[in-house]
Amino acid sequence: MPQVMVKVNGGGRGMGAIAAHLRYIAKAGRLPIEDDRCAVREGKEALRAIADQWRFGGARIPEVSERREAFNIMLSMPTGTEARVVQQAAREFAKAELANHRYVMVLHTHQANPHVHISVRAEGRDGKRLNPRKEDLHRWRETFAERRRGWGIEAEASSQATRGGSRRSLRGWERQPGAAAHPGKRGE
Repeated sequence: MPQVMVKVNGGGRGMGAIAAHLRYIAKAGRLPIEDDRCAVREGKEALRAIADQWRFGGARIPEVSERREAFNIMLSMPTGTEARVVQQAAREFAKAELANHRYVMVLHTHQANPHVHISVRAEGRDGKRLNPRKEDLHRWRETFAERRRGWGIEAEASSQATRGGSRRSLRGWERQPGAAAHPGKRGE
């Protein structure tokens, strides 16, 4: 059964980083960007307006910050999944899981697997901060899969351990050709 993917891939430490990410996901204003009120806008002016709303809405976000002021989330399904359904399921996921926060989302269809980028302001409307943990990511995967199934698309949200997979990155020495052992173990 196709697996959903929910990935937190960084976040903005200040408005400079957040605005750069917004420009990236909206392809500098060429792609429509949808906010938490389902308002859809396009263009560079729309991106600037969103950045200003985030900068001054709630506690002011400085240009550079020591902490994450936003989180970048990507929701994806395997190749062949209908983009419209991915977008609708992402919209429903965000309404369920991020309702207390300002967020924007953009659908990307330029790759074989359509995916949605969501940028979410860390500070909630109630002043509480988002701090995704491992259990949150699992719940988010389940919510996204459930929303997909609601649109008649089979989707599973099993953990990597259940699927038997591990995505541990290779260490530098493991990427070297012919590296069979840890470099500190050579000659033993």
